[in-house]
Amino acid sequence: MSEETLKRILENFRRYIRQDQKFLLRDLLHTFHPADVASILSHMDEEEVGYLFELLEPEVASEVLREMDEDARKRLLRRLDPERLSEVVGRMESDDAVEVISELPQEVASEVLREMAPKASEEVRELLQHREDTAGRLMAVEVVAVHQDDTVDQAIAAIRKAVDEMGEFYYVYVVDDAGRLVGVLPLARLLVSRSDRKVSEIMKRDVVSVPEDMDQEEVAQIFRKYDLVAVPVVDEEGRLIGRITVDDVMEVLEEETSEDIGRMAGTDEAIREEAVWKIAGARFPWILTSLVSGLISGSIIGAFRGTIGRFLPIVVFIPIITAMGGNIGLQSASITVRGLALGKIDTFELWRRVLREAKVGIMMGIFCGGTVGLVAAIWNENPIFGIVVGVAMLGAILVAATMGTLVPILFRKLGVDPAIAAGPFITMSNDITGLAIYLGIATSMMKWLVE
Repeated sequence: MSEETLKRILENFRRYIRQDQKFLLRDLLHTFHPADVASILSHMDEEEVGYLFELLEPEVASEVLREMDEDARKRLLRRLDPERLSEVVGRMESDDAVEVISELPQEVASEVLREMAPKASEEVRELLQHREDTAGRLMAVEVVAVHQDDTVDQAIAAIRKAVDEMGEFYYVYVVDDAGRLVGVLPLARLLVSRSDRKVSEIMKRDVVSVPEDMDQEEVAQIFRKYDLVAVPVVDEEGRLIGRITVDDVMEVLEEETSEDIGRMAGTDEAIREEAVWKIAGARFPWILTSLVSGLISGSIIGAFRGTIGRFLPIVVFIPIITAMGGNIGLQSASITVRGLALGKIDTFELWRRVLREAKVGIMMGIFCGGTVGLVAAIWNENPIFGIVVGVAMLGAILVAATMGTLVPILFRKLGVDPAIAAGPFITMSNDITGLAIYLGIATSMMKWLVE
């Protein structure tokens, strides 16, 4: 909806809330899609959100709660009592219920789980046992599974029985006597097959599945690679235990992208925190990294103070060389982090990627170094100074492009999120190497500079 439309809707809702028009508001809310209701609630204060949410039927409320952004949902969850929460969460699929339950304080979550229906509560408890950011934590346990010896008629009967519980689904999974996944049955193939045929005769045996402990980013890569809309999850014995759908993966990609951008800027958790001291605490390590970088850079300049004292124009081009190196390094790092996240960079791709970035660095270094070197030569009326600046910039850019590729890959090998390396760490290393290259070349060429 447009900004003008949303503004008008908010004004109407607030007026009806002040008038305590509950019946009118309830009817009005039911005219909107749950996603639109979630959007409306996200623009209201905590008291207004609580008032309106209480007017929703549990089924609709569960859909609205699922569609709300994280901050708005947290504000709402603070207001809801455990009985109302259990009523709403109990209408959700297991994966959505886990997401909501995991955002609650421990004591509230325990009370909500006690209030829920035993089966739903048990499913949520089982999913909460899985490590965060894994397929097991991301999956829903609701699946349509049939035995490989069942007939098409029996499979269709199983689908009819599961429709009310599951809502939308895309595949019927086939298992053996031990519950191990042995095949998958697309709905279209099922509907055009004779009713007396066995499922094992028409199922697809080459099933793409994921283990329960697979990282959610790897799961997203599986979806992208095989162009899937859903994937079954299996345990270590190959037994079918759940499914992940494409909408869950889209949320993962959005979440991972936001985290990576936040980490690259050094502000990941600060975006979601309201307390000033928490914001400062989240940013402090990155500010400290910049401080260390400044101290080291200052030490390098101090070590070359004799060179600078003999030929002062050197100072003018220090910011240009360090800035260019930092920018090139961040560009290479961003491309590498994205490639790692999408699964496009592996061990076999590593050196080809490094070589490509080195070639790019050389090309950009020649162009930028030549341009800045020409400016330096004309400005100082000294061609040797132009060569010093140009060669230094070429070297700084080449090193920055190479490090911007290697460092995130090294972090990944060490088990550290590579997005962490793409911000202050790359900038710090490139500032230091750029300064060392520039001042080192200037020192070695000093007898020609001062003549």
